[in-house]
Amino acid sequence: MLSNTKKLARDGRTLTLTHTNVPAMQLMEFGLSEDAAKRAMRVRTVLPYMEDATVPCIDARKLWSRIGKPHKRFNDWANYHIKPLVDSQKHNTEISVFEIPNKQGKPSKNYTLSRDLAAKLAMQANTEDGNEIRCYFLDMERIVRNLERYNLGRAVVPVKLDNRLTHAAYKRNPEEATSHEKMLKSNVCKVLTGLRAGEVRLKYRMGIRDVLKNYAELQDTYNDAYKVALTMYEDGKKWRDSEPILVSIYGGKINLNQLQVK
Repeated sequence: MLSNTKKLARDGRTLTLTHTNVPAMQLMEFGLSEDAAKRAMRVRTVLPYMEDATVPCIDARKLWSRIGKPHKRFNDWANYHIKPLVDSQKHNTEISVFEIPNKQGKPSKNYTLSRDLAAKLAMQANTEDGNEIRCYFLDMERIVRNLERYNLGRAVVPVKLDNRLTHAAYKRNPEEATSHEKMLKSNVCKVLTGLRAGEVRLKYRMGIRDVLKNYAELQDTYNDAYKVALTMYEDGKKWRDSEPILVSIYGGKINLNQLQVK
């Protein structure tokens, strides 16, 4: 029973991308230029994502260095941008003040900034690096919109369908549930592409969902066909009865030979 429980626990997290882990190649497939994708990778190291973006966690002196050393001297930049915020009711909880020992005499003052505040200060910098960060946040709208569609087609919808199939297969025949799952998915793949799931994996060294990962419309077609096949399976239909219906609607809808598979 333990193995069955594990099968029912799919949630799609391993398939889901976020703006914190999406690779540069995927960003380019979302429509960003190569320079913009590389910029996103660099900015993520300067301003890493934090669950609570209002907690002080980013060293101000390191941030100043990473954004091109605006005002030339750290103290000048900090006095102009950070010091006025220390006593501000709006921002004082996002700044932590501490001193760094100095062998030459008076300790140097430094600050730890929240991620939100660090991002605002970085975008204010009149430097090439500051402009890079401003451009990154402008790119974020496109990134987030494409991530939403990507995850819906690649993770959210398929995982929900997979869980439905698992439940239906165990309800129908617990001892053959796994083989029923594999067979239905393979049959759907063959209707759409002319190849069974195993043949696709052998040819491309990846599963059908990975082959389609960069083709949102084809992902939708696959999910639609899978859903129809699953609904008929849940209703107790045998494949020989479901196949003609699926072929009439989805037969050959996906031509793998026309895709650029990476």
